[in-house]
Amino acid sequence: MDYFSLTIFSFTCILILQISQSSVASQSPLETYIVHVDMPANQILTESQDLETWYQSYLPTTLVNSNEESRMVYSYHNVFKGFAAKLTAEEVKDMEKMDGFLSATPQSVYQLHTTHSPSFLGLQKATGLWESSKYGEGIVVCVFDTGIKPDHPSFSDQGMSPPPATWKGECEFNSAACNNKLVGARSFSIGGGTPLDEDGHGTHTAGTAVGNFVSGASVYGLGKGVAAGIAPLAHLAVYKVCTFGCSESDILAGMDKAIDDGCNVLSMSLGAGPRPYYIDNIAIGAYKAMEKGIVVSCSAGNSGPYMATVANEAPWIMTVGASTIDRRFKAIVVLGNKVEFIGESVFQPGDINSSELSLVYPGRNTSISPFCSSSSLNGTDVRKKIVVCLVGGGVSRVGKGRAVKNAGGAAMIIVSSPSYANSTFAEAHVLPAAHVGYADGLKIINYIRSSSTPTASIMFNGTTIGDSRAPVMAAFSSRGPAPISPGLLKPDITAPGMNIVAAWPYSVENITNTKSTFNVLSGTSMSCPHISGVAALLKSVHPDWSPAAIKSAMMTTADVVNLGGNPIEDETFLPADIFATGAGHVNPSRANNPGLIYDLQPEDYIPFLCGLNYTEQQLTSIVQRKVDCSTSIIDTQLNYPSMSVILGSSQQTYTRKVTNVGEASSSYKVYIEQPVGVDVKVNPTTLNFSEGTKTLTYQVTFTRSKSNVKADFAQGSLKWISTKHSSTKHAPSPCNFLVIYTTCSYISIAQQTETGEVKSSLETYIVHVNKPVDQSFESNEESRILHAYRHAISGFAVKLTKEDVKEMEKKDGFISARQQNMYSLKTTHSPSFLGLNMNHGYWQDSNYGEGMIIGLLDTGITSGHPSFGDEDMPPPPSKWKGKCASGIACNNKLIGARNFVNKSEPPIDLYGHGTHTSSTAAGNFVRNANVFGQAKGIASGIAPRAHLAMYKVCLDLCAENVISYSIGGGSKPFSEDSLTIGAFRAAQKGIFVSCAAGNEGPYSSTLSNEAPWVLTVGASTIDRQLRATVVLGNRKEFEGQTAFQPNNFPRKRLPLVYPGAEDDEAVYCGCGSLNNTDVTGKIVVSYNAGNISRIEKGQTVKDAGGAAMILINVEDEGYTTMSDMHVIPASHVSFSAGQKIMAYLSSNSKPKATIKFKGTIVGVQNSPSITHFSSRGPNLASPGILKPDTVGPGLSILAAWPDLKNNTHTKSTFSMDTGTSMACPHLSGVAALLKRSHPDWSPAAIKSAIMTTADTLNRNGNQIMDERKKPANVFALGAGHVYPFSGNDPGLVYDIQPKDYIPYLCGLGYNDTQVRMIVQENVKCSTITSIPEAQLNYPSFSVKLHSGHKVYTRTVTNVGEANSTYGHVINNVPGVDIELSPTQLVFTKVNQKLTYQITFRRKSSTPAASSYVEGAIIWVSEHHGVRSPISVQLEHLK
Repeated sequence: MDYFSLTIFSFTCILILQISQSSVASQSPLETYIVHVDMPANQILTESQDLETWYQSYLPTTLVNSNEESRMVYSYHNVFKGFAAKLTAEEVKDMEKMDGFLSATPQSVYQLHTTHSPSFLGLQKATGLWESSKYGEGIVVCVFDTGIKPDHPSFSDQGMSPPPATWKGECEFNSAACNNKLVGARSFSIGGGTPLDEDGHGTHTAGTAVGNFVSGASVYGLGKGVAAGIAPLAHLAVYKVCTFGCSESDILAGMDKAIDDGCNVLSMSLGAGPRPYYIDNIAIGAYKAMEKGIVVSCSAGNSGPYMATVANEAPWIMTVGASTIDRRFKAIVVLGNKVEFIGESVFQPGDINSSELSLVYPGRNTSISPFCSSSSLNGTDVRKKIVVCLVGGGVSRVGKGRAVKNAGGAAMIIVSSPSYANSTFAEAHVLPAAHVGYADGLKIINYIRSSSTPTASIMFNGTTIGDSRAPVMAAFSSRGPAPISPGLLKPDITAPGMNIVAAWPYSVENITNTKSTFNVLSGTSMSCPHISGVAALLKSVHPDWSPAAIKSAMMTTADVVNLGGNPIEDETFLPADIFATGAGHVNPSRANNPGLIYDLQPEDYIPFLCGLNYTEQQLTSIVQRKVDCSTSIIDTQLNYPSMSVILGSSQQTYTRKVTNVGEASSSYKVYIEQPVGVDVKVNPTTLNFSEGTKTLTYQVTFTRSKSNVKADFAQGSLKWISTKHSSTKHAPSPCNFLVIYTTCSYISIAQQTETGEVKSSLETYIVHVNKPVDQSFESNEESRILHAYRHAISGFAVKLTKEDVKEMEKKDGFISARQQNMYSLKTTHSPSFLGLNMNHGYWQDSNYGEGMIIGLLDTGITSGHPSFGDEDMPPPPSKWKGKCASGIACNNKLIGARNFVNKSEPPIDLYGHGTHTSSTAAGNFVRNANVFGQAKGIASGIAPRAHLAMYKVCLDLCAENVISYSIGGGSKPFSEDSLTIGAFRAAQKGIFVSCAAGNEGPYSSTLSNEAPWVLTVGASTIDRQLRATVVLGNRKEFEGQTAFQPNNFPRKRLPLVYPGAEDDEAVYCGCGSLNNTDVTGKIVVSYNAGNISRIEKGQTVKDAGGAAMILINVEDEGYTTMSDMHVIPASHVSFSAGQKIMAYLSSNSKPKATIKFKGTIVGVQNSPSITHFSSRGPNLASPGILKPDTVGPGLSILAAWPDLKNNTHTKSTFSMDTGTSMACPHLSGVAALLKRSHPDWSPAAIKSAIMTTADTLNRNGNQIMDERKKPANVFALGAGHVYPFSGNDPGLVYDIQPKDYIPYLCGLGYNDTQVRMIVQENVKCSTITSIPEAQLNYPSFSVKLHSGHKVYTRTVTNVGEANSTYGHVINNVPGVDIELSPTQLVFTKVNQKLTYQITFRRKSSTPAASSYVEGAIIWVSEHHGVRSPISVQLEHLK
């Protein structure tokens, strides 16, 4: 349907262009107008015919009844009421006087928006392979060619990350020329002294492979759209090895350097004819590159359509043929007899005279003139005529046009040669031209010969898309079979190589005021970089695939039919054989998931080379070492993704080994399309793969049939088919060849867890010490040291008595020793609620956090849970140095696990909390997750492709990107809080630390983890509820929640009882409290209080014989209700609902009720709201820092759980849990996504991005409410509710480097020792200019204001558009005047920093009483709003 729609759209564009260019001269020219009219008054027009008549009435009356061709172009019935017609300006003036006329405007001609070959290959922005591969990010493609034009916009590094750490290349331009896109540029001696491209070929091929997105690209206004390479965010390195040719020595020198530099893909659009591998220096260099894991892509050559002309045929090279795309730059030749022929040209002038001109063919007179050389037209009058020229004669096609133009010709028709048949080129000609096929050209010449006055015109139809014949093999594309190794089928594959728009070093249109210059070129030089780009995409997604695996994936998924569903054709429009197509036309999306691959390791080529009977010296020249040829194979036996067999009278059998890279458990059956005259058998006929069986071998036997076949070769196919994949092998054979070629086509139908007596007891102390200088220590005493710290602090944890500590205080270097604090725990719809959706938007853009490591400090982990499975997970990054304790099944998801409570035990989660928080942060995708059948769906963490490391109550650090700890111990000075100190050390290492705010709300100043270098996270609701509706005997209903929702709960009303009315001990349903109350068969009402868990209350009711429970909030809990996993039917209702239920109980002698269980409800409109338990500010440890920073989902969060007692038959166990402990890992996951997208951002920048883009409105568009359904203040809400999508593009960030905290800490009044304990370095506050805490460059403001005013500064860094201007909006703070200076921030480049001052002044009219007021400032640009919340404490005025 997409192709059909596109074709119709293109055809419409053609019509419009023809109409506008073939208009007839009049008083003023005819133009197509779009006319809007009003419906006629007092008439109802229901039929199309009625509308047509009405529209016709607007046309000039002389036209309606005349025989002149209708000028009505279209009649519109649905989009609006009106029509399109060809009119003069005078006719429009007359039409304006008619009743019902609304408007008439000349039509606009819209350009198609793409340079198209990526789109033709199925690569679309923000979807599919482009998205999953992040457009090739992190891959370095190295192009060997004529150099590069470095300042072309195709090589801009906008949106580019820095090159990978493995990159070691050099830039021989000046430092400004290279960037994060162009990461290397070298030139080699014979190739010239600078990498600058003086030819254009290298710039074009580089742009084709990895050019960045460039808007408005076109050539003479055609092909206009967004230009992009196949891997637009891959890095580029250029090796100039060609000028007027490509020296072998230069090529080898370049390849040698490229291997050292760290290239991932080599793209080489160069080559010579077939030659033995040992004297083919490209093959030799490519072999070494392949050994290093580098993919080498080479052009097949431009010597087609002749057989056995393929170049670069070594099996370790990807050999690429060329074909067309479905775009054409049409130039239509119209003969005097009205016969039309479609040709092509890029130069399509808008002012060409559309009238017919004399048509001349100089070849009628001489044998030289048909080719239109510079001197051949001297004897022919071509002035103001259209000249027909044949391709050939040693004159380029553009050169023929120059000759015609110089001789006075008006235009040119180029005719293809017989061998090139229907292959035509769109080129930047110097005069109006059309290149037509050979058959059409003969018809034109015959018309000339048969007419005394032949005439013609050329109509230019611009860019058209949707050619159903595409792809068609280009005539010039070199063909197989491979002369050097006939047992290998070459070329391997075909890709777009005809009329490709890409970067060019200068303007072919002679435009001097732009660097955005492009050109159209054709050749296998153009198809090769397409495959190089695809290889980069695949390498990005599958970094562990070998070059052979990547080649196999492309070959075995290639298309063998065109857009029309017919076999791919060659230049004659007949089905192309596989010596032209190879495996077929590349299909990048299918190559990303091939099912099976034919893999080869470097050592597998040795027997193949030995089988070629090369001498020891010849072999050594290829593999660069001595080779043992005791084992050899013939070329057909190589485990290649194709077969080429020379078959005589004897049958032949070959083996192939396939590796399963698809679903672990899968079965494939064979299907054979028999080649004519050959019987093909496969054994076995079924391949069964499992988790333990990833590779299988099969045999293929070829036997000549008894039928007499006269053909030189035959081709067929062999296909492995599973319910999820189809794996195809094609087969041809030339002369005495039989070629059997194997591909895997992918068909997905898949749908897609010490003891001793001492004076005082031993306690664990945290000891801080200065680092020793040039000292080492030894001791034979059994150590009482529990942990020695290298990163988090300078010090250790040790078991000591108080007396030991007294002695230790006397030692040099001692700073402090404190007893360790015991921190309390701050105990899947939430990704979707945060706007994170699979295969879309920011989740996809960030690659789901891939490559990030989240370290969690918690109760341990359940390693066998499917949330921690490593399906689709890459290995951890090379920087990872963590360990996995024995007894834990680590993998590519769970990459580290340690137990710091008891080192002799594995860090198994015996509580559940750590498993839950881990899966919330980074759990992998698990289908059918649910709790008691509720909230069913796909469970995942916020960063499902991030790696996890679990530290069971640990303070040490490894190499994480994000640390998440959902623990805390209330407010305390930073110098006495080991978690805060460890977090500072993490921040110094660039590690983001996310912490739970605490569960002591809704009371003020109850926060934990208040330091400015951690993200302090409060808890909010999501828009999902597990509804349980209480229905009273008076029919009134009250909504509540529970996860346990039985299907068999009786609908009839049961007796309702409140035990607390008779027994004070029974108010809270504590254990045994109902022994004196008859609750059998009744619904029991209990308050949610009394230090008894909600589930324990239900257990008490159940033990006493109760039928169900209604749990009522106390007043402070307001409307916060929870979906707990109760052991009894229950409903947790709000305080307001509870009061009404209690009133009903007290007013009714026989109260009754029931509970209706409504299941999972999604779309609660007042979400998010702040939970009652979420701890509140202001910040006691540092009142000048506004805390919490942000809020995230923390109520009734479904995530992994170690075990459910009644569900022991599965590891896929989940639970609901509630607390800021649940909110914290949500933000940890978001931080991982942001770190993945912006690896250079500091922890403070990531925090700023989260805070300044947070939401302050709920789903209804109203202010976020608290548990009372009143607007939440900044001490509950912080900056607002996290919104990951906006956080990815904040516009501006408030950045802080670790050293910036030192003046802040000194300003808090800490002494030198206390500051040194925190920052782990010697500090003298007397030598430092301290700052008030509100002066720290924080993304929020917390100000104490007495009388007068206070002034603070902030510095913002531009991480948005380079040229951007920000104005400001102030959300008024009651009683406070706020001024900003400057009032506007103007940026001219990315990462530019600007500073502003903000002044707070208390108004004279403000009441004298102490109070808190709040507001915000927002810096606003065209694309961004950067919001900073403000809290002002108005101090009491005496």
